[in-house]
Amino acid sequence: MAKKSSRKAASTGKTPAVPAGEVTYAELLARGTNIDALIVEHVTAQGPAGLLGLAAAVNTFGVLADTHEAMAVVRACEALKSVVTAMQAQHAISYQDSLISYRRDLGVREKNPGWGSNADIALAMHVSRHRGAQTANEYRILVEDLPRTIQGMRNGEVTWEQVKVIISGIRHLSVDSRRMIDQLLWEETHNCFTAGTAKLREMVTYWALILEPAVEEDLEAKAEKDRHLDIYQIDKYSVRISGTAPLEQGIALRQVLARKVEEARENPDDKRNASQIGIDSVYEEMTGLKAGGSVPVQLLVVMDHATLGGGSDNPVLLPGAGYVSAAKGRSLLAGDPKDPVQAWWRRLFVAPTTGELVAMDSKSRRFGGNLKRFISFRDQYCRTPYCNGAIRDMDHVVQVRKNGKTTAMNAAARCGPCNQNKEAPGWAEMPVPGDRHSFKIITPSGHSHIAKAPPLLGINTPAKVTPPLSRRPGPQRE
Repeated sequence: MAKKSSRKAASTGKTPAVPAGEVTYAELLARGTNIDALIVEHVTAQGPAGLLGLAAAVNTFGVLADTHEAMAVVRACEALKSVVTAMQAQHAISYQDSLISYRRDLGVREKNPGWGSNADIALAMHVSRHRGAQTANEYRILVEDLPRTIQGMRNGEVTWEQVKVIISGIRHLSVDSRRMIDQLLWEETHNCFTAGTAKLREMVTYWALILEPAVEEDLEAKAEKDRHLDIYQIDKYSVRISGTAPLEQGIALRQVLARKVEEARENPDDKRNASQIGIDSVYEEMTGLKAGGSVPVQLLVVMDHATLGGGSDNPVLLPGAGYVSAAKGRSLLAGDPKDPVQAWWRRLFVAPTTGELVAMDSKSRRFGGNLKRFISFRDQYCRTPYCNGAIRDMDHVVQVRKNGKTTAMNAAARCGPCNQNKEAPGWAEMPVPGDRHSFKIITPSGHSHIAKAPPLLGINTPAKVTPPLSRRPGPQRE
């Protein structure tokens, strides 16, 4: 451990001076004022503004140089995170319950009165709709079924990461069983919350099996029902393939892949490892194509003529996948010399001042043809703020039944759930002027958000960006 240094703070900002005529902190202390109670009263009276003021106050806290005090701040911040998350959970559920009660009183959406509330929460939290719905469901279990655990969060005794482990182990149980496990956890706190999340998960699973023992046939049926395969992009270089399968399917797959690995290793020129052989084998079996060869599918690539000709190294856009290097873009167009493919090109024109794609209109009710392609190029992902989901629908910002037109201005690419959420009572959208295509979203809670089309990078940027000659190495891990 580093030698304990003198107690001083390397301030990140200056503490604002107290205006003349106002009482100072020192004077309040001298009067015997309970400062903590005063802060509580102020935050409570101000509501959301008081919380933002508290956040601003925390932001002025200097960085401490004292090793002991600095670590104490780390612990205090973790406790603060737990308290804030518990408060956020309670208010998110309070909002949903109030909205549901309001709609039921009006007789609106009686079968699903909470429709759109998860999306509203997601926007407030700056996360995707899927993540917002997942978090809202976790919050409801926490608030309604884990009273002792949420109190532990409010006391800073348990973290949100630990709570998520608990929720994952009880979400399939009855309410009574959930609450029983909540009690058991706090009778075994010395074991549950200090031994790590693996032990916590093990204990929750153990109690769940005692309270509601699962029938073997039910678990087998569930494995059959829940089998799935997901493929999604994790960064601009790769995608992740994940899923689950019933035992018999999983064993068969493992045996086939093991045989493929053994066959490949008989070739001394094959330098691939087992994992690489496995994914190549799956790809070749499913597509009938050779791994690493050209792919006979339509691959959309957006690049300027200078990059195509090698005179520029501006990044290249793969709509729906993001930006890749200029070299990668040229390589994709060129294909495999041993397995050449023909490439077709389409010119896309942009406004010279903003870099926005030139608009296109249609007389059809549906977005199709080049207009659909144009909107996909322009929006790249679902246009709901923070969502970034894969495009599934071409949506009318103002619905057709409300006289919305099938134009680029009144269009937005959306994922399926976001396209449905906008039909919720109290949800409204409308185009607004801006330097790039923009529209306003008004949620059932009455808050508004602006959705702006992402910029096409490389437009109106310096013609040449010189990369650094070298990179300074970052801190090394011990």
